[in-house]
Amino acid sequence: MKRHQLIVYGALIWSAIYGGLGYHWWAGGGGFPFGDPRASVGMSLFEGATAGAMAPVIALAGTAGVLVAALARRLPPSLVAAFAWTAGAVLLLALPDVRLLQNMAYSLRGYFGLIDWPVLNQLVCMLGGALWIGVALNTRRKDVRAWPWRRIGLWATAVAVLAPLPYGLQRAAWAAGIPLGVDRAYVEALAADAVAKGVTGIGAYALPLLCLGGALLTLGLAQRWGREFPRWVPLLGGRAVPEAMAVVPASVVAVAVTVTGVTMWRALLSSGASDFSTGGVGLFFLPWGLALGVATVAYHYTRGHVPVSPIVWPRPQPDMRP
Repeated sequence: MKRHQLIVYGALIWSAIYGGLGYHWWAGGGGFPFGDPRASVGMSLFEGATAGAMAPVIALAGTAGVLVAALARRLPPSLVAAFAWTAGAVLLLALPDVRLLQNMAYSLRGYFGLIDWPVLNQLVCMLGGALWIGVALNTRRKDVRAWPWRRIGLWATAVAVLAPLPYGLQRAAWAAGIPLGVDRAYVEALAADAVAKGVTGIGAYALPLLCLGGALLTLGLAQRWGREFPRWVPLLGGRAVPEAMAVVPASVVAVAVTVTGVTMWRALLSSGASDFSTGGVGLFFLPWGLALGVATVAYHYTRGHVPVSPIVWPRPQPDMRP
């Protein structure tokens, strides 16, 4: 079975399961994950959502997804692509919220106290969005030309590398006790919160280090070493980098950062200049996430046009000695 067929089947199964949950919530079942009252104000686009209003939409959308995936070969490609792009955009950019990136950052620092079902549901939505985007990307893949995507990918990668650096610089200063852009009381409150969560020592610099490490890894989307392991890497040197190794983490981060960027823009535009000192660098999150997403798509399209050595594991040879 070809990869595209697997993606379509995956989108069908996901739509059936999540659509089934929609019918469950529509019928009054528990576990509705949206409209969580524990979420901070301005954190989600669906703060006041109720099961009575939203569950029918989820149920009917899931049913439509099952039908489109099941009839994908018979429907016009443009119709399948339009539905897939719409479903992917909603599932990836509308349903998740800033808690996704928040929990990713805290988890990497060793704190998991904020993970609950509403947050895990966002990962489920991202999985469905990724499957539908996969359907969209492969529906008209034969019409794609590699040369514009190379140029687009270079520019997008450059933006995605530079955009997180202001945030990383400010967080590094705060971790060092330097009130860059804020007053000292704010930095002391952050330090006290970190200690309360058990984040001390090098862990306090996790966010700026993640920004720096992420920027370096992002370079691989436009460099040869992002498609072929360098020769000095043990066992894997000279072999092709599995596409999923680059695309999956880059896509997850792109979605989480973009959603967070939208939230920060909304918060800053609604509060005016009062929160600019603490959230001003957050304005870079939206271009960062969008650029990383574009760079990832460009990597997906151009990867096959950069010659690399296939992954061929050595096989044991029979002993021919007499």
